[in-house]
This record gives sequence, structure tokens and C-alpha cells, in this order.
Amino acid sequence: MTQLPSTEEAFENGVQQPMVTLAEALTPNGAGKVSTFGGIILSATLFGHNFRHLHKTGPNERPEDLDNGDFWKRHRKMDNVLSATFMFFPDHLRLPAGLRDSNIPLIHMNIHASTICLHQAAILTAEKHQLPIEFRRQCRNRSYGAAEEIVSIMRMISHFDVRFVSLSDIPTDWH
Repeated sequence: MTQLPSTEEAFENGVQQPMVTLAEALTPNGAGKVSTFGGIILSATLFGHNFRHLHKTGPNERPEDLDNGDFWKRHRKMDNVLSATFMFFPDHLRLPAGLRDSNIPLIHMNIHASTICLHQAAILTAEKHQLPIEFRRQCRNRSYGAAEEIVSIMRMISHFDVRFVSLSDIPTDWH
């Protein structure tokens, strides 16, 4: 299996650094070992998983069966991965500490956007199959919560000058 990229510092200094595979990064243990660029790849992968989830067909999908349908089993698994990713991220990928690296807010916004996509699709599917209103309400709440997190991140970074590719390049006398 291909490993995710190492830290930029290790790459620039030619230092070999053991990293996790993408499959490992999707687990609680692996998420804690992801580099910044690995986090970008991980967040993009989550969008791909959403896409595959929504377009999968087969006799066991049973979107009308909230408890036993494969559609809903995958939905729950993906929701758990999205939640666990934030919980187990290493300190260097956490906010607000990581605001100085422009990739870190992007990673967080991508994962929250993936959460919104997952739950909006769940709402539409639940409505189509007349599943319990309480379940649809839970999905809406997850979507709203993720949207509020994106707004919060945007507020945190709105004062940064976008002319700087890396926020660590901001001059010390810049206000």
C-alpha cells in the first residue's frame, strides 16, 4: 500500500519518516499520524467515499431499511470516520493552533463539507423512503453543526491577507 506523504520538513531535509497508509489514516490510530499534506489527501478521499456511497447499487442497499440496509450501514460507518478524524488528529492539525498553515483550515472545512454532503444525501434518501422524522432531524442537526464549524473557521481566517500562500510567511510587522 502507498503511504501518505511525510511532513514538509522531513521532505526538505531528506529525512526518512515512517508514515501511515491512506487506509490506516481512516482509522482512529492512523488519523493521529497524518502530516499536513496527508490531511489534504485524507479530506479529498472522504469526498470520494461519499460519492461512491451515494452511487452504489445492489440488492442489499435497501435505503428503506434504516437498521439493516447496506446504504445506512455505510452511512453510519462514514459518519463515524468523519467524527473520529477530528477527535484523533495530531496536535499540529488542530485548530485554532494550526491557523498559521493555510492547509489546516482547508482540511477542516473539507471534512465538514463532506459531513454536510453525507447528511444532506441522507435527508433526501430518508424523505424519499418516509423514514422517521427524528432521524431526518438528526441529519439536519449534523449538517447545521458542520456548516456552523465552516463559518467559525471562515471567521478565524477572514483577517489573514490572502496574498500570502503560506500564512507562516506573514511579515512580523503586518497587521
